[in-house]
Amino acid sequence: MEPIEKIKAHYNFTAGDAANLKQLQPVMEKHKDEFPNEFYNYIRHFEDTPKFLKDEEIIKRHQAGLKEWFMDLFSGEYGTPYVRNVERIGYAHVKINLPAHYVNAAMHFVRLYCLKILEKEFCADSNECRYLAKSVDKIIDINLDVITSSFIEEEIKTYFLSERVESYLIQFANRFAYGLNLTLVMGLVIMGVMVMGLFVYDISHIFSGNIEKGLLGTLGSLLMMWVVIELVDTEVKHLKGGKFAIRVFISVALVAVIRKLLVSTLKADALEYQLSLILIAAIAVLGIIYWLIAKVEKTE
Repeated sequence: MEPIEKIKAHYNFTAGDAANLKQLQPVMEKHKDEFPNEFYNYIRHFEDTPKFLKDEEIIKRHQAGLKEWFMDLFSGEYGTPYVRNVERIGYAHVKINLPAHYVNAAMHFVRLYCLKILEKEFCADSNECRYLAKSVDKIIDINLDVITSSFIEEEIKTYFLSERVESYLIQFANRFAYGLNLTLVMGLVIMGVMVMGLFVYDISHIFSGNIEKGLLGTLGSLLMMWVVIELVDTEVKHLKGGKFAIRVFISVALVAVIRKLLVSTLKADALEYQLSLILIAAIAVLGIIYWLIAKVEKTE
């Protein structure tokens, strides 16, 4: 909140204005009991009034506070304690989630109410009435400024608290996701080394005399190596900002089923024959899915 002297300077509120308001205190005191009733007659038409003034106890407290605030307008003392008290009123309205619109409307009523009293009490001297009305306008504007600032400060505080939390969570999530991607790349590298070991193992069958098993196993190992290469390449592109390629993961499943089919063909029993038929059907389905995804990616 701005210092009170700075606020008063912005509204050109002078010692003369303070003296004018002090002069009006006896006049306004005659209306302090009437003021809450007139105020309630004004706000009872607001649709949300029952939500904030729920029972008699709240209404009595509110009316007493209205009287006190109304008379403080004409106290003649407008230092830091006065501003702090108005701030407290603003924060009380923020606490109950009162829309700022109602505060503005209420201040509009107070302005008109005070002007009506001035016109009645100083009807013989219109110049003095206008002179005093200017001081009343200034103190009401200062009150509205301070109360509205309370609303804005609370909204900014809530917004920036939320922004800091959201920013922290987003940064943490991004770093965590990046760490998982790096872990995935390392896992794929390890898998590539293991596939190379499997490839060497399958070739060893050829040199040991089991040529058919060695050739089919080697072919399966080469397919797996190709898949690992594709996965590593895709993940590296993804880390650089590339799109997530679903097609590659379909190819992993496709190659795994093909390798299983190659291994099962080495056995001639009935069970393995039935399994081969199931694997062939699975390869056909995966192949169609792979083709459809590749076609869509090519179109995009």
